[in-house]
Amino acid sequence: MTMEELYAIARRELARDLVFEIEGEPVTVSIKGVLLARTDSKGYNFSFFELSENEFVLAVQMKGFVVYLGMEADEELDEAVYPELVRALLEHLTPQIALLITKAEKEYEGRADLLLDDEMSPDLKEFFFGLLVRHRQGKHVYEQTEVA
Repeated sequence: MTMEELYAIARRELARDLVFEIEGEPVTVSIKGVLLARTDSKGYNFSFFELSENEFVLAVQMKGFVVYLGMEADEELDEAVYPELVRALLEHLTPQIALLITKAEKEYEGRADLLLDDEMSPDLKEFFFGLLVRHRQGKHVYEQTEVA
């Protein structure tokens, strides 16, 4: 699987605006960035990172890979809606993420690559490039803090 094919899958399957009804109100979420990275874990997991009131990253891990989706909502979102939003995102995007990972696990030999950068904000870009560097260097991606 060439990088061009992975880019094409990311653009075709993930570069889109999604409209969800959250607490009775329509919310538009635009996928602005996609990062594919290898991980040592073969398990299934997800994480959610809030960067601002309307920017966040959903990380979905499966089959030795993690896919980071950088997203921007059309309006500020309250933290109380995150569980419902994450559930809706996972229900809608898991097949596309699984397709990308299934294709990558066959031939992709890289450590991490940015597959989509669609007008990301400076904060989202900084977050993604920080993740990209950490993955490529084999460093842990989560911030470690000392116990007080």
